[in-house]
Amino acid sequence: MIAEVVRRRYRRLKAEGLIYPDLIVVDGGKGQLSAAVAELEQLQVEIPIISLAKREEEIFLPRRRHPMVLAKDSLGLHLLQRVRDEAHRFAVRYHRHLRNKSLLQK
Repeated sequence: MIAEVVRRRYRRLKAEGLIYPDLIVVDGGKGQLSAAVAELEQLQVEIPIISLAKREEEIFLPRRRHPMVLAKDSLGLHLLQRVRDEAHRFAVRYHRHLRNKSLLQK
């Protein structure tokens, strides 16, 4: 799923010549990060990317075996958590919108 999202988003940005983000934050662990990195490489797009795994709040970086673990009171960790939580909130709201829309069309 993450590969498809990355492919669609960054293929369009590349085709339209739009500005890339400064950083991509992927929700999940090593597997999700690997899938996203593979898509970016296939598109020949270079954007810094990390992933944030929820259970232990570990930060994975491409081509690094072990995750980074920030202190629980780290401002950087709190920022990443807020970004992730906002993305979740947005995705859930959008999914509910689509679901309600499909129910009304039946």
